[in-house]
Amino acid sequence: MNTKRQSEKRKIIRDFIVKNPTCTYLDIKNNTKIKVERIYQNMPAAFLDAGVALPIRYYKRNKDNQKEEVISFLKRNPGATVIEIQEVTGVNIPREFGSIKDVYKLAGVRYPEREVTSGVMNPDVCKRSILFEKFVVDEFSKYGEVFPKVRCNKGITDAIFVKDNIKYVVEVKDFRGRNNITKSQIKQILRYMKDLDIREGFIVCPEESFPKRNNSRNLFIGDFKIRIISPKEICGGVV
Repeated sequence: MNTKRQSEKRKIIRDFIVKNPTCTYLDIKNNTKIKVERIYQNMPAAFLDAGVALPIRYYKRNKDNQKEEVISFLKRNPGATVIEIQEVTGVNIPREFGSIKDVYKLAGVRYPEREVTSGVMNPDVCKRSILFEKFVVDEFSKYGEVFPKVRCNKGITDAIFVKDNIKYVVEVKDFRGRNNITKSQIKQILRYMKDLDIREGFIVCPEESFPKRNNSRNLFIGDFKIRIISPKEICGGVV
């Protein structure tokens, strides 16, 4: 498509979404005569570009969709743990599959020897993680706009934070005890950043979970910048 024409259609869709923040795909198609998928990757991408909070219905997926997404992710990322799969897809593995071994079997991927299910079933840990993520999102909302649970091709990021027209991918990691931020979490947020074409990102975690190496909380990977911070640093205006 002609670049100028495509830009004009983007503007038409953005303006329509801004004026109709609860619109559907058919609303856009019927009123603008433009098919969203020809201009954007999907509806969430269109809402994100328009700077409008994504309607709750776009977060809903039926069980078959959820299972397909999990299996597809595992095929692309063999060796992924329960926690990693759940963080990326937003799907509760024990509830939808029974066990992580069942997921590997359905995906046709060899199950690794290490144990990957520890801690997942603990309801107290799950509740704590949910509250921690909510607290982080609420703190970011004090400094700009926050769009929680934004879907992209690589999964679902915890939030997109927008301040002064600059977008940031936000990943929240409620790691405790001996768990620290490692390359795995950095690679995860980098995948989201590349897929969403966002150059800035935050990994938010408790101070005790900072990377073990000194001076490794400000990362520059090509054109991408990732900062690892604590909730306290959000309160301190680090953003």
